[in-house]
Amino acid sequence: MTKEFCKTHIRPFQKSCSFEFAPLVRRCLIGLLGLMSASFATSRAIALSVTQPNASTVIAAGDDYATQVLGNAWDMSDLADIDTELEETPGVTGASFSAGIFSGSTSSNGAYFYPLFMGYPSSVNSSRGANLPIDTSHYRYATIKIRATQPAGTTQFTRFTFLKNGNSYIDGTFGSSGYATLAANQWMIIKVDLVTNYDTTHHQWTEFPVTGLRVEPATTNAPGTYAPVQFDIDWIRLTAPAIPAQLYPVQWTDSGYTGTYNITMIDAGGISTSLASGVGGTSYSADMTFLPPGQYTLKIARSDNSLSTTSAVFRINNPPQIVMTAPSARGEQAQNFAQIVAGNPWGPMTATDFSLISNFISSSVSFSNPIGSFYGRPANNDPAWFFNVGGHVIDTSLYRSLCFTMKDFGPRSIVDGSVARVFWGNGTSGTSLTTSQPIPLYTGLNEYCFADLAAIPVEASPNGGAWSGTKSVLRLDPYEFPVSTACTGAPNPSNCHDVQLNSVVLSPFAQANPGYTFTWNLADADNTSATLNFYLDPDNTLGNGNEIAIGSVAANNGAGQLVWPGSSAIQYGTYHVLVVADDGVNSVSQYAGGVIVVGARDGIFRNGFE
Repeated sequence: MTKEFCKTHIRPFQKSCSFEFAPLVRRCLIGLLGLMSASFATSRAIALSVTQPNASTVIAAGDDYATQVLGNAWDMSDLADIDTELEETPGVTGASFSAGIFSGSTSSNGAYFYPLFMGYPSSVNSSRGANLPIDTSHYRYATIKIRATQPAGTTQFTRFTFLKNGNSYIDGTFGSSGYATLAANQWMIIKVDLVTNYDTTHHQWTEFPVTGLRVEPATTNAPGTYAPVQFDIDWIRLTAPAIPAQLYPVQWTDSGYTGTYNITMIDAGGISTSLASGVGGTSYSADMTFLPPGQYTLKIARSDNSLSTTSAVFRINNPPQIVMTAPSARGEQAQNFAQIVAGNPWGPMTATDFSLISNFISSSVSFSNPIGSFYGRPANNDPAWFFNVGGHVIDTSLYRSLCFTMKDFGPRSIVDGSVARVFWGNGTSGTSLTTSQPIPLYTGLNEYCFADLAAIPVEASPNGGAWSGTKSVLRLDPYEFPVSTACTGAPNPSNCHDVQLNSVVLSPFAQANPGYTFTWNLADADNTSATLNFYLDPDNTLGNGNEIAIGSVAANNGAGQLVWPGSSAIQYGTYHVLVVADDGVNSVSQYAGGVIVVGARDGIFRNGFE
């Protein structure tokens, strides 16, 4: 040892450099060994590591009702995800969509909204719920990502309620889940097993197909003064139980620990939900099917909380979403009756489109507000348009699909009169016409389409007969509001429920004779393309073996088409069209909104279709 080393390294810690060298070396070696031992122990302690999933992992999304059946996930990305009409959201104010979040405020206990509305009783029910009911033997788990404020001194709860049909509030055919407690102003992921977690005073989930699903976002479930609550919804899912092939094999390594583990999923917003607890070993088959597509990390934690670790970021796949644009409920509009037979299409609207305009104030009628539309103010609660058929009759075996585009400028109220009706027959008097049941209207300018007039419900005493044979009269009533005192006292478009009619189109079904061009819109957030497989189906029961394959195409996102030349191997008839979109990870099956006639329109299946 040099004197310089002694002066700079040792003397500061002792009075002299006169000492024996060997003991110092021993002390240094012991210290070094201690550091090495501690380092080795630390190395062993941080051995917990997730090996699956990893950064390249893509997991198939689970079987979700909205994605697979409605063809539009409840991801709060568009207005169709929630019915926001005031009459269908009692107690909810300020409802809005922004950046994939549905928000609002509850003004009373029991406030609710519908992700799936069941429609109104005794009406022409075109609601999604009535047309695409939930198979409760298949779908079971309702999951929601929600945040709600907690006014001082209150505890808020959320729950799901399910309804059999539009009559459920009258006949009591509904049930509810139990209440789930909400944390104060924190995002939460709440999963409810609708089979086992239910209010025993009402019906159980599996007793009937469900056409209505409603959410009470925040309620105290207690009497007394209610303080409004602001809520936000990120997504809602209704999923089927996972089958073994859908369970993901989570794997990790650890050493020096023989206890159990807890497994948690963390979404891109940092919100976590438990997958399992008390897991032994270093692998687990995890059910992630209740979670929506997106990016996630997975956390493995020792149950004694001594150590935890997270995986790399991985993702749950976004399934493709496809909407058939032809065929559709509109039918073959290029061959519509008014244009082909009467020689004058009913839209853009002109005075010649009508044989009679009844119960409108004549001075209010205009065809230039805006140009190409009818605008008028009804004189009573029975305004009507009779359409000009040009001296011809309507062959109802051919012309089956009806669409009209209309707006009522007043506030919506189904009870007071926000319902339209269609009439047909061979005379203009009420005693010679068949009257449809009420057609519920929506706020603003909307298109209303009915794939088959022969299938819509009608009122008792159908004097004009069923939609069969020939008809010389077609009438449309826009609504049934009486003239209000508000209208007579302060006449304006809102108070007087002025009406705008843009078009009426009566069309035949789509036809393949021999071929047809199928069109669609495809969207896939994770993939630029998908394989589309097309089938004709004499019914619309998916997977029963009746599907007939007719073509396949690799399609990019956006609009696309398949030109089908037809096939002599397919029997003439009326078919539903099924498309299966597959992005290599998930597949989604959707039926077109309208049917197609294969072969000549010669009366095959003219009595309606399933």
